[in-house]
Amino acid sequence: MKAGWVDFKTIKDTVSIEQVLAHYGINWLRRNGDELRGKCPIHPKAEGERSFHVNLEKNLFHCFSCGAKGSGVLELVAALDNISIREAGLKLQNVFVVRQGSGEKRSAAGPRKDSKPAEKVKEPEVINPPLTFQLRVDSSHEYGLSRGLTKETLEEFGAGMCISKGTFAGRFIIPLHDEKGSLVGYAGRSIDEKEPKYLFPASAHGFHKKYLLFNLHRVAKKSAFRGPVIVVEGFFDCMKVHQAGLACVGILGSALSQEQEDLLCEYFPRGVVLCFDGDSAGRSATEDCITRLVRRVFVKAIFLPEGKQPDMLTAEELQKLLAFEEGGRNENRHA
Repeated sequence: MKAGWVDFKTIKDTVSIEQVLAHYGINWLRRNGDELRGKCPIHPKAEGERSFHVNLEKNLFHCFSCGAKGSGVLELVAALDNISIREAGLKLQNVFVVRQGSGEKRSAAGPRKDSKPAEKVKEPEVINPPLTFQLRVDSSHEYGLSRGLTKETLEEFGAGMCISKGTFAGRFIIPLHDEKGSLVGYAGRSIDEKEPKYLFPASAHGFHKKYLLFNLHRVAKKSAFRGPVIVVEGFFDCMKVHQAGLACVGILGSALSQEQEDLLCEYFPRGVVLCFDGDSAGRSATEDCITRLVRRVFVKAIFLPEGKQPDMLTAEELQKLLAFEEGGRNENRHA
C-alpha cells in the first residue's frame, strides 16, 4: 500500500465501532441489545448521562445533547479527534494495521496475552428466519387502548399484552413480519418504563431489525396502492396512522438502515412522506433520510411541533396533515 493511501472500504469492512470505543478507553457506555448508551465522549460537557447512543447493528452513533452523529468508524474517529475523514482513515490504518483487501485486522500494539484476536461477526446465511411458534396476546389490554388504538386495530396487528410465559411475559408485544408476511419475531414494550423500554429478539439467533420495515407486508399486498407511503419511527405511530386509513411503514427507531432504504425505494418508487417525532432525534432522522432518499425517490417531509408524535394526533389531524394530493407534489418537496 502506498504511503498516505487510505483504503476506506477495507477499514469499514474490518474495524468495528466497538473496537474503536475500546481503543479510546470509552468503557462507560451501557449495553442494551444492539445499542450502547451513556455520556457523550465527543463533547464531555454535553448534558445527559444517556445522551450518547451507538447502534452496533446499523453502525451509527448520535448524541442527542451536542448533536454529534455519524455512520461508521471513520466519522466516529473524526469526531473524537476533531480531524478530517481522511486523517481518521490514516489513523485507523495505523492503529489497527488494516491490510488492503485482506479482510484481516489486528491492534498495532499486538494482541494482549489475555485476549483473543478480534474477529468480524458474520451474519447467518438466513436472515430473520420465520418463527415456528406464536405468542398469546390480550389485545383488549388497557395499555394499547390508552395509546389511542382500537381493539380492532390491535387485533389486526396481533398486538397486545403477552400472556405466554417466557422472555416477553408482562410486556406489550407487537409481532414483526418480513416483506413477505412471515412472522420473524416480536418486539416487547415495557408498560411501566422498566428498562429496556423495547425488547427485541437476540441477533445471535439470526434476528436483525435493520432488514425490516414495520407493516410493509400489509401495504405491499395492496395491489391498488400507488404511493407515496408515509414513513414514521415507531410501532404505535404506524398503527395509529394505519388506523386513520393511510398507508404507513415504520423504521423501528430513529435511524434508517441501508437495507431499509433499499426496501423503501423498491416497494415505493413513487416516493415517501417522512413524519418523524417532533424532537431532536426526529429532526436529525428527517434530514438524514432526505439527504439519502432524495437521490432515488420523491421525498416529502412533515415536521411536527416540538414534543409531538404521530400517535398523539387524532385521525382527523393525521388525515389533514398527511393526506397527499397528486397536484401538490411541490409542497415540502426536496429534490
